[in-house]
Amino acid sequence: MSTKVRLGIIGLGQQGGSYAKFITDGLVPNMVIGAICDIDPAKKELAATQYPDAPFYDDYIAMIESGDVDAIVTCVPHYLHPEMGIEALKRNIHALVEKPAGVYTKQVKELNEFAASKPELSFGIMFNQRNNPLYKKLKEIVDNGEIGRIRRTNWIITNWWRPQGYYNSSEWRATWGGEGGGVLVNAGPAPARPLAVDLRCAEVRLLQGGIRFPP
Repeated sequence: MSTKVRLGIIGLGQQGGSYAKFITDGLVPNMVIGAICDIDPAKKELAATQYPDAPFYDDYIAMIESGDVDAIVTCVPHYLHPEMGIEALKRNIHALVEKPAGVYTKQVKELNEFAASKPELSFGIMFNQRNNPLYKKLKEIVDNGEIGRIRRTNWIITNWWRPQGYYNSSEWRATWGGEGGGVLVNAGPAPARPLAVDLRCAEVRLLQGGIRFPP
């Protein structure tokens, strides 16, 4: 591996664009954009303008076999996360898959099991709330046993929502065909994970309000 980790960004949409900006703004120490991959020709033009030094690919396999990247992040529809994660790990490329890890339990299990067979590689699933100071403090309190065993929790979110423009930005968002579900699948994993793991709730029943109007 080079001195700095060369990240291959698969999908230059909203999330992929955020990763690219974080890196170019110097917010991720010792990391550079190794390459960008997207099947949308318009994204090739965008990448050429904003990230002219990064090689561009329209085939993610070609990118991970190019020698341009040490690691990849998947910023694509959920169905593709397990496949891309496994293909990267097969080629000894470190992998970070966005949440949720997939749509089908079987595929995610296969991804996790394959990653476990490659202990020399770094593999992770992105849960963006894990570094939120609020949830880190909650986990600390629970782990220290300060409030005893949690028997029940209530979490009401009234300020976490996404406007229609967000769903219009990509036709696959919050659709059964594109994500395997609606708003709950799109945004639900972020708050559900701290409840299920960090707060050690045996069962999580998540109700998230949100309406998606069809175009």
